[in-house]
Amino acid sequence: MTPEEAGTLFAILSLVSGIIGIGILVFVSASKKSKPMAEKLEQLRNEHSQEALFLAGFVALFAMMASLYLSEIANFIPCKLCWYQRIIMYPLAFLLIFAGMRGDFNIRIYGLAMSFTGAFISIYHYQLQLNPEQHSPFCSAFESCTVQYLNVYGFMSIPFMALMGFIFIFSLLIFANQPDTNYGEEE
Repeated sequence: MTPEEAGTLFAILSLVSGIIGIGILVFVSASKKSKPMAEKLEQLRNEHSQEALFLAGFVALFAMMASLYLSEIANFIPCKLCWYQRIIMYPLAFLLIFAGMRGDFNIRIYGLAMSFTGAFISIYHYQLQLNPEQHSPFCSAFESCTVQYLNVYGFMSIPFMALMGFIFIFSLLIFANQPDTNYGEEE
């Protein structure tokens, strides 16, 4: 698989994950204003919260493997902002998978903070790529934050793909909730 083919695959997967993530966030927000939606959300959370933790971990794991492919096999040189995004994404993979295995929902607050911070860095990095004339303290002569090794569909660069991954992880953690052990019982 060439780096261009891999980039297209990563772009498609990240775009789909970002759209699903935004859909989850819209559904959770809308459930605050609609009793039937709130009931459906509660049902889905009780049935699929542990799977949401697992999926969030696997999204982070896939992002980690994709970034390692791009740097170690495609030989794209990661800049400082890429490294900061990696510093956040890599531990999320293991923490969320282990939390999913244990059913430990206490990880949510840390995962939400980490994925929000990662998304913020990705947004900053992406806008630097869109505005390369900006001065950034993170750029150097050896590793520029404005280089776009991939530009799929004319707008999807590596930081944008990372942003989609962080959004999906964030939304899955918003969705995941400690299941209600009394759910479905008659009162």
